[in-house]
Amino acid sequence: MSRAPNFAAGARPGSVFSSDLHSRVAACALFALSIGIGAGCDTPARQSGESAGDEREEAVVVELARVEAAPLSLEVSLTGQLEAEYEVLVRSEVEGVIRSIEFDEGRPVEQRQVLFRLRDEEQRARLHEAQAAERLARDIFERTQTLTSRDISSMARHTEAAAKLDETRAQVELAQVDLDRTRIRAPFDGVAGSLFVGPGEWVKPETGLVTIEAIEKLQILIAIPEPSIALAHIGGKIHIRVVAYPDERFAGEVFFISPSVDRATRRLIAKAWIPNTGNRLKPGMFANVDVLVFEKESALTVPEASIVYDRNGTYVWRVDADDRAEKVPVEMGIRQAGRVEILAGLAERDLVIAAGVNKVMAGNLVEAVVPVDVQPASSDEEGAAIHARDLGGGKGDGVEG
Repeated sequence: MSRAPNFAAGARPGSVFSSDLHSRVAACALFALSIGIGAGCDTPARQSGESAGDEREEAVVVELARVEAAPLSLEVSLTGQLEAEYEVLVRSEVEGVIRSIEFDEGRPVEQRQVLFRLRDEEQRARLHEAQAAERLARDIFERTQTLTSRDISSMARHTEAAAKLDETRAQVELAQVDLDRTRIRAPFDGVAGSLFVGPGEWVKPETGLVTIEAIEKLQILIAIPEPSIALAHIGGKIHIRVVAYPDERFAGEVFFISPSVDRATRRLIAKAWIPNTGNRLKPGMFANVDVLVFEKESALTVPEASIVYDRNGTYVWRVDADDRAEKVPVEMGIRQAGRVEILAGLAERDLVIAAGVNKVMAGNLVEAVVPVDVQPASSDEEGAAIHARDLGGGKGDGVEG
């Protein structure tokens, strides 16, 4: 006969079984939790380690340029008009009929060369008359001088004969001048222009015959605005450009500055000599004038696109030896032809970011494409994309093109 279980005093039936069941459940739960925690901690850590080994810092692709030292000059553009060194409208000093023309239009002429001859019969006759009177006066003077030396003639008659001789000599000179005026000569070396008269035409002193221009060197007249007067000085260097030769510049030097400003235009007139080799430039041409303000033999410059502005001032992104961007404040000078002078902040041969400046932050790793203003030293340096130090000749891992 089975014995009934002996329950302790105060114990409720089934409590022994319940306690044992709870212990087993708790043990199973603890074991499962430990497995889960171990599995949960182990798997992400292992995955993180694997991804970290595969992940690399992404470089910012930019375009670089080198800081260059080169001559630099600043010019101000004005306008002007070319004029001949000398220009004259030839006229006759006397009235007369043109007998002959002794030159060709458009051809060089020399100083004192005869250009026109007028009819000179009347002038020659007057010269002969004056020469005859001179011979007579000389003969009378010589005879009177002989008689005076013998005390046969008075000193008064001798003096009168001497004065008469001087008078006739002067008349010969005047007749010779009148004859010479019938031969019209070139006043200086130059080139003859178009004829305004022809043979047989009656001319007066106010009649223009031909223009002579000296064009071996030209002068350019420059009207300088009042605010730019300080740029004008004797000996200043200029260059001119004309439409006829758009790809050429002609050098010149200032030789004259007006002492006063034109009250009507408020401009100062200056003149400069322009050598005219081969007579290619012509008087009357309009010209653009580049006036040299200052010139430097060596100045550091960077592309204008590399300059960045913020509230703290002006800076550029320089690439260091580790191919990383660093922010460098700079002091700028003049701008010219897409480049900017750097007065302080950079050194020659530094590399700066010329394109992509807005993509970069301090410390970023950069990778450069070949910049348009840097030509590789050899074909081995060519490539579609290279690291910054490959451009600068330093160390770094390049990406071959």
